Amino acid sequence: MKRVEEIKQKRQAKFIMNRLKKNSYRKFRISKKSIPLAGKGKQLEEKMVQQLQEDVDMEDAP
Repeated sequence: MKRVEEIKQKRQAKFIMNRLKKNSYRKFRISKKSIPLAGKGKQLEEKMVQQLQEDVDMEDAP
């Protein structure tokens, strides 16, 4: 019976480790996807600021 318990505990530990491994891989994939989006957001923000400056310049022109 002792051997059966050892096998059972090893299987449970391996199951838990596999689940944790999948979750960390998923977080890694999500973080890799968000990095390029962060750069695009900054580019979009700069573009909007530039557009606003152009609009203000046009309004100031006589």
